[in-house]
Amino acid sequence: MEQKYKIMAYITAYEDEQAVLKCIQSLENQSYPIHKILVIDNSKIPTDSLLSLRNLKNNLIIEFYPENIGISGGLSIGIQQAINEEFDFLWTFDQDSETNIDTLEKLLYFYDLLTQANENVGIIAPLPVDKITGNEWGGIVFDKYKFSEVCHREKKEEFYECDAVITSGSLINLKAAQIVPPLNKGFFIDAVDWEYCMKFRECGYKIFVIKSSTLNHRFGDSYTVPAPMIFRRPHFTIYNYSALRCYYMFRNHTFVETRLALKSGYILISIIYRLKGLTRIIIKIIIYEKQSMFIKIWACIKGTLDGFMGKLGKNWN
Repeated sequence: MEQKYKIMAYITAYEDEQAVLKCIQSLENQSYPIHKILVIDNSKIPTDSLLSLRNLKNNLIIEFYPENIGISGGLSIGIQQAINEEFDFLWTFDQDSETNIDTLEKLLYFYDLLTQANENVGIIAPLPVDKITGNEWGGIVFDKYKFSEVCHREKKEEFYECDAVITSGSLINLKAAQIVPPLNKGFFIDAVDWEYCMKFRECGYKIFVIKSSTLNHRFGDSYTVPAPMIFRRPHFTIYNYSALRCYYMFRNHTFVETRLALKSGYILISIIYRLKGLTRIIIKIIIYEKQSMFIKIWACIKGTLDGFMGKLGKNWN
């Protein structure tokens, strides 16, 4: 492929040196070259390996923020730096992702294909595959009062459109990013990507997933279990997130869904839907996550209430 695009990759790092190193290595092995890799490390204490690696590689920039500015803060820095340095795309990652050798090449191939078809591409992303369970996550769409996962297996084409994708693996068109409103730093972590993608959609840009381009990604400490009859499904995945993650997940998802539902006139239904979802998760925690059970339940409840009230920021200690 002709190397006509200038690419910066970005990684949010936190307290997992080996995961960061594996992610960096997978980026350096891409068949389409990446010109610069920026790592924002929120770990409390910088590791010797990352400090040494920063001194060895000219195209690797590692910045340390021990006060922890979160995904939203780090990603905001990455987007602005990539724009300032006139890159064409920012390829964004969580530390717990690893690419295939041709992931970027495929994304750019389909970007060219879609733009030639006059599609206004804002973000283009691979199909994430859970490293542990093998489950695929095909992105989400918003309908009236809730987000729903795309049934990507029903899509016959090699690519499809959705409303939002996860941060990891997303290739952001920086020309579009200069027009789209910036990230909401008050989200800190979780749903940062959903909210940002919806801003692209509101500005007329499209979000695409490429089925043939996959990303190995870790979704918590996940495992699959048979579901009790009350859930009306054969099985579901337990992600076993920390209480901190539960708080931000419920707060930010509640905030995004209810504010979008308010615009579409479905706010009451959205509130009921969020409360039903909270009840289901509490039942799952009681049955399957007995360790730290009470603090996790409190995190989900507090997150939901803060999301309803719009209480954003770094609020969970």
